[in-house]
Amino acid sequence: MAKVTGCRLHIVHVACKEGVEEVMKAREEGVDVTCETCLHYLYFATEKLDDIGPVVKCSPPIREQKQQEALWEHVQAGDIRFVTSDHSPCTPDLKDTDAMHAWGGISGLQNDVDVLFDEAVQKRGMSFQRFAQIIASNPTDLYNLDQKGRISIGKDADFVLIQPQSPYTLKAEDLEYRNKISPYIGREIGAQVYQIILRGQTIYSKETGVAAEFPGEFIKK
Repeated sequence: MAKVTGCRLHIVHVACKEGVEEVMKAREEGVDVTCETCLHYLYFATEKLDDIGPVVKCSPPIREQKQQEALWEHVQAGDIRFVTSDHSPCTPDLKDTDAMHAWGGISGLQNDVDVLFDEAVQKRGMSFQRFAQIIASNPTDLYNLDQKGRISIGKDADFVLIQPQSPYTLKAEDLEYRNKISPYIGREIGAQVYQIILRGQTIYSKETGVAAEFPGEFIKK
């Protein structure tokens, strides 16, 4: 449809290499199409799902280890524009059932940056520049968020300060979610978000936690 109409197309939550390859093929044919994947497709694999349970059920579903490795290759090569959380929270009762009937979504927003930094930069040698592209500049470029995505004069003073090589084990009480459910609970994460600054104002720090006031603004494009 994008090829016929000439409209821009973005494919979300690509979970397999075949999906990325179709996007690459279309781009070679002149279609203005991009794609993204989610952190959980780069972290979890089908072979270990039985040990984790319904908390990791999502849609599209988690794929095999070989698919995960292929996705990492496409992320490193720039074929996948950015990595998102697809944050899909629910109440505990919706996960406390069998896999067939459990809620199909993962609460991952809080740990998107620290887990991705650990997996991409510290474990796989991704450059800082590439990491900044997939969490900041590429998303803002795609959605024309001109004030965001880069450290530059005239843009919003948005910063995420990361403390590398500082492993910690995520606990349920660490989560800021209303429903403290996450497949990352109990897992060691090798980096920590130390401070978050939004438009020049600190909204989170490791010492004091999340700010009492929430100065976020909806950006309408």
